[in-house]
Amino acid sequence: MAESIVQEKKECIFCKTTQDLEYHHIYFGRNRKVSDENGFTVWLCRYHHRDSRLSAHQDRKTDLILKRLCQAMFELEHSREDFMKLIGRNYLEEGNE
Repeated sequence: MAESIVQEKKECIFCKTTQDLEYHHIYFGRNRKVSDENGFTVWLCRYHHRDSRLSAHQDRKTDLILKRLCQAMFELEHSREDFMKLIGRNYLEEGNE
């Protein structure tokens, strides 16, 4: 697994707690391995990962925040074309939700 390109500290990206942390693949499903290999991951507390209605796995807006942040961080050093080759979808343009 590659180091996260989104965060440096092992803490929930939303609330900054270091308790009950879970590893979250920002792009999951068929892109889970791509997330592991490229650092498209973050630490989330259980509440922000899966236990609340606003969690990454239950709330589309929270999910999109993470996807857009990760893509933007990736594109600081790589091209959009490189991102599209990896993920197959652009999350930074309106209408691609």
